[in-house]
Amino acid sequence: MRHLMVLVALLGIEGALCTQVSLDTSAVPVGFRPYVHLLGSVEVVAPASGPNWRAMDVKDYDENKKKYQELEEMVLAVWPQVQIITVMLDTLRPTFLSGIEAVPEDTLKAHRMGIQEDRAESKADRKADRQETKAAKKAAKKEGSDESMTVAAAAEPGPEESEDARDISISTGGESDGPDTLFLPDIDCWLAMQEQDGYFRTDSLNEEGQRMMVQDTAFEDEMGMKEAFLLVHLLDRQNPGMLDFADDYAKAIKLPYWRTIKMFSRLTGYRINRSYDPEGADGRIEHIIRKHGLDLLDPPCSPGFK
Repeated sequence: MRHLMVLVALLGIEGALCTQVSLDTSAVPVGFRPYVHLLGSVEVVAPASGPNWRAMDVKDYDENKKKYQELEEMVLAVWPQVQIITVMLDTLRPTFLSGIEAVPEDTLKAHRMGIQEDRAESKADRKADRQETKAAKKAAKKEGSDESMTVAAAAEPGPEESEDARDISISTGGESDGPDTLFLPDIDCWLAMQEQDGYFRTDSLNEEGQRMMVQDTAFEDEMGMKEAFLLVHLLDRQNPGMLDFADDYAKAIKLPYWRTIKMFSRLTGYRINRSYDPEGADGRIEHIIRKHGLDLLDPPCSPGFK
């Protein structure tokens, strides 16, 4: 019955638009947008908020191939984080669309100063480590020369000192075997993002109104380099133009090791200077997204999420 209603609705839209050349998909009800690409008599136009990837043709793929299954597993693993970060980036969308020129010069200067301070701090830490190592070697050498001048003797316990007293030891500052805890602002997307890293929220709030989160000790998941670059690549799907903006921004603030980061991204197959292309290199990813309806799901930190 549901499919029949969808078919009737599509036929109605197609009949009404038979004389039109294009269709603005933002005028189509949300529930019917996944089927807009079935309208062959019109040219689909992406809404102003970004491309309608489902309006693009994607070929079928062999789902039994190991390469497809490995990619499917990675996409399903990182997609919740992609959704959460996309929601968090919504406030920056105008900046993404307008480009690096929209970033205030004061912001760029502040970032450059921050990078310079980090470099200076790192340099000072390395210098302190070298001095500490040198001092330790010098002390060890001196201790070795003094050892030949001392005689070791076992001290007998005094009358007021018992055998039991010598066996007592007190240690402080040891590591706890319990789960880690942290406090975050009570913002749903922030908390949901931390939940993806193996923490769960509690009902406890501190004096500043921050919510306590406790580590799930049974959680075992560590994102590798390939998954991380795939996540960034999928963010470009959800936020078209993000990669271009990130590249311009990194160059503007003179981000250290940016070229190295881009080189590593090429090794993973998800170059951060290549935009998302569902009809080309990213067809397999798009096939997985549509297969599971991932782009139709509510983000884990949205009011409608269940």
